[in-house]
Amino acid sequence: MSSIMKAWRQGLLGAVMLGSAVVVAEPPPTNSAQGTQLHGSERFESINIPHASVEGPPLPSGVTCATVKSGMVGGRIVVWQVTCTGGTPPFPGALQDGPSLVGTTFRAPFEGRSVKLVIQEARCHVGITGAPVACSTENLNSGAARWEFRVSATTDDKTTVPLCPTGSGFALAVPHPWSAGGELLNNPDYFTFACAPSNQGTSSSPFFVGGGVIAKCIDWGYAPWSGATNGDDITRDSHELCTRMARADYCGEGKSNTLDGTPLSFMGPQNALALSTNGYPAATVNQGQYALEAVWARDSCGTVRPLCLGKKRWDSLSLEATCLNRALEAGTPPVIATGPSIRPCEDMKLTNFADDTLLVSYSLFIDRALVMFKKNDTEFVTTTSVVADLQEHPGFMDVSTFKTDLTGDGLADMPSPYVPLRAEGPILSAKLPANIKKRMGAFIKPLYRCVDSAGRKLLTDSNTCAPATGFFLHAMNSDQGIEGYVYSSVDTVGTGQRRPLKLWKHPTLGFYATSTQSPSSAFVFIKDLGYLPAVGQLPGRDL
Repeated sequence: MSSIMKAWRQGLLGAVMLGSAVVVAEPPPTNSAQGTQLHGSERFESINIPHASVEGPPLPSGVTCATVKSGMVGGRIVVWQVTCTGGTPPFPGALQDGPSLVGTTFRAPFEGRSVKLVIQEARCHVGITGAPVACSTENLNSGAARWEFRVSATTDDKTTVPLCPTGSGFALAVPHPWSAGGELLNNPDYFTFACAPSNQGTSSSPFFVGGGVIAKCIDWGYAPWSGATNGDDITRDSHELCTRMARADYCGEGKSNTLDGTPLSFMGPQNALALSTNGYPAATVNQGQYALEAVWARDSCGTVRPLCLGKKRWDSLSLEATCLNRALEAGTPPVIATGPSIRPCEDMKLTNFADDTLLVSYSLFIDRALVMFKKNDTEFVTTTSVVADLQEHPGFMDVSTFKTDLTGDGLADMPSPYVPLRAEGPILSAKLPANIKKRMGAFIKPLYRCVDSAGRKLLTDSNTCAPATGFFLHAMNSDQGIEGYVYSSVDTVGTGQRRPLKLWKHPTLGFYATSTQSPSSAFVFIKDLGYLPAVGQLPGRDL
């Protein structure tokens, strides 16, 4: 090892021994929001960067260095150029980090080819919680501060684009690679760039948009390293636990089950127990605004997944979540006479898990499940007023365990003439937070609930229920008759898709139906109502 590297490491380790960061963030951070991407780099989400691919920053004229290496020490990427010859005066070699890395190049496998990554700019990172921390030598050596980088990406077709197209445009350098299933792998030969969000609000009322959950979890206190060191299994496990929670990856397979920007609050087991009643997690926090979402843990096989989901989350699931029974199998109680069942988190004793590494999450659930029900063969109702049967929640496409709750009292309608037919997808909640609704502006529009004198129901985009003659607005609990919000235009750029929601009519019986597809061959198309967001996509990237 060169004298430069030895001196740098000695100074760094001395700072670490004086004090290093805590792996678990307690109390819970503020200004939180779920995200749908790990890295936030859109097209380049899957790349892992080999340190061996490094090409150091430009050298003085006439200088060549026999050794150029890249590595991570905690959250700090460094490049050392040693055994150098030439130059006037002679170049003794250097260890580069922060702004001195501008011009450094890496190459990573990408879509069967490679992508060239070039550091264009470096600056001191400002986290999403707390006051800015200056990138002084002391703060960098202790791990209290870190650099972030603006990086360009050039593919083999010579197209150059920003690596971070949303958020702040800057990325943190993070040790170790990730699997396609969202697992943090222990391999110091690789690192990744994690795009950071940007504050589109104010310092007193922040609103963070874009980026990925890796950067968010680091800012929340769950970095995959300790202080300025490279960390251990505990820090990596806690970081992955945070990223699974932040993406609502209920199945531990790298698939998000939330909408980007969904407001989130979370805490570790001690804070959750402090708020609990008789050892059970509180049903709501933040003056009742945030409802219990899930209790997250790492199982004996090393898979991170929820031990349970909160009752309101079961009811709001759009059913695009896959393998729900398999993913939550660890949360089932012993087999009883009626067979195994899945507990809601409200029924799980936190005191039984007080010594485990847990996170308890709460959310505003800005998405709701939009489900179509059938009455006879001609009358249909599409609604978000549903209740999930926790005894057997089948997951994707199977809606057999959903029941209508058209009275909105949280209980299944009994008896009910409606049979579940199809999950249309998610819809933005009628209780969409005011700041999100304001930012979305004309990009979203309300979907209104209408009924006629016979009790037949439909959803349309007009508060006069047009064009459905004989129908009138049906308001419940002062909600102005708004069932929820849909997009008013289609996404022509994003990698996700939005599904058009349409109004249909039976030409002879006069019945209407709201659905993404015709209820039967007898129905004819009337009009487009808007577009449903795709799970794992929006609205955060449209703000």
